[in-house]
This record gives sequence, structure tokens and C-alpha cells, in this order.
Amino acid sequence: MVFRSIGIVSSEESNNEKTTTRDSERRKFLKLLGLSTGALAVGSLSAERFFVPSTRDQPVLSSYPRAILVDPEDNPILASNIPYANQSTSSYPIMVFNYPLQDEPNILVRLRGIKIPGGVGPSGDITAYSGICQHLGCVVPLLRYNPGQNIPFEAKLVGYNAQNWPAYGLLYCKCHGSQYDPTKGQDNLYNNGPAPSPAKHSVPQVVLEHDRTTDYIYATGMNPESAVIRTHQWQPNGEIYGSQVEKENLSGGTLLTSYKGSAALYKATVVSSTNGPWPGNY
Repeated sequence: MVFRSIGIVSSEESNNEKTTTRDSERRKFLKLLGLSTGALAVGSLSAERFFVPSTRDQPVLSSYPRAILVDPEDNPILASNIPYANQSTSSYPIMVFNYPLQDEPNILVRLRGIKIPGGVGPSGDITAYSGICQHLGCVVPLLRYNPGQNIPFEAKLVGYNAQNWPAYGLLYCKCHGSQYDPTKGQDNLYNNGPAPSPAKHSVPQVVLEHDRTTDYIYATGMNPESAVIRTHQWQPNGEIYGSQVEKENLSGGTLLTSYKGSAALYKATVVSSTNGPWPGNY
């Protein structure tokens, strides 16, 4: 009791206190790790972005594959069958295909009355953009095209209304409010977004080709002025953007499936949120 009264503790008591402190610190660390993992999940940013496997930067291809856009039954998509959106459109199907590798979604859109920079088709009104948000990597359907008469609830929360929502709508990310204008082609970042990429970067635009004879559409690359695809930025603190990108890093993914056994042509399957055979009865 005398020792305790002048602040002296035994060796055993000191060790117990150290053990208690270590346990407390361990619990704090595990709690923090749990919160961090949860934050990554909420933001749709895989922990794989930060815990990078040694093979992540191994190239799968040395150049972009050529892929024909097909429906789930392997029938080539006809450009003339892709549904339009216009200034009075209130709903629009989510149309998505993977390119240039598997698990890299792209959003297909067609805008009546708009000749889109980089667009294809007889009127240049068909294009596709990466379905991976440049901010933190959220993907479709969190990032999706919302036409002119369909303002998402999340956009209304940041001040959008019928007077200031763009006539043809936006690709809007519900994770943190990043916005992209589908009418602008490669330079599509809109209003800097409430939570833009650190580089204020547009979503990459897919390079498409239209065969006027067959009406088929092919994906042949990604526009180098709006590369790179978010999932190819394998080093979280070492991203390269825009005109600094000389060549896409086609790494860390899986090849597309060949089209009918072809050695030179792949297929990019377009899936739609509409019911029935693509594109449904829209």
C-alpha cells in the first residue's frame, strides 16, 4: 500500500498494464482496418487497388482487340436497332458491354439529333463510354446514363432541377456525384462534378466502327485522348492521365471471348436492362 501511494508498481502490475495497452492498440487497429475496408466497399473501390498482386501489371495484350458487338444470343447488334434518347426521353435502358478486357464495362448510348464527337452510325449519334467512374472506380449501375427528363434523386440533392439539368442528360455517378456529358465525346467531364477525379478527367470513350453494309458495330480501341481506363491505373498513387498517356496498359484482366472461333475477332456482348430479346420492346 505504501509503494502504491507514492506511485510505484510491481513488475507484474507493469507487465499487465503493458499487455492491456497492446491489446487496446490492437483492437483500435483492427477497428480502423474494418472501417477502411468498409469504406472501400461503400465506394466500390476494391481493396485490390491498394494491395496489388505482383502480376497486376503483366500485359494481357499488346494492342487493342477488335470486337463485334453482339446480343446475348451472339447475334450482331444492328446500329439501326439501338434505341434513341432525345430531349424528352424520361427513361433509357442500361446497355453495357465489356471491352477491351472482361470485367471492364462500357455504357452504350445513342442520342437523336446529336452528332457526337467520335460517334458512329449514319448520323454519328452512337457512342460508348467506360462504365467505370474516374473518381473512385464505381461501376454500372451506380454510374449510368440518365436522359434529359430523368434527374436522379442524388443529382437533385446537389441542386439539379428541370431548369439546369442538361437537355440530353448526363452519365451520373451515384457514389459521389461525378458527372459526364454524353454529347461531348472524349472531353466529357461535366461541371467538374462535386467529387471529380484528382485529375478532373473524363471517362474514356470507346473507339467504335460502323459497317454501313452490314449495319454491324465494332469496338476497336479506347480514345487515347481520354485514356486510361480506371482499372488499369494499377498503382493508386501513380496514375497517368489524358494526353500524357501514350499507350493503354492492357494488364490485370482476362481476354474477351473469340467470335465464332476467329483468331482475329472477339465478341463484346451487349446486355440490356430491358426485357426480352435485345433491345427488347423499348
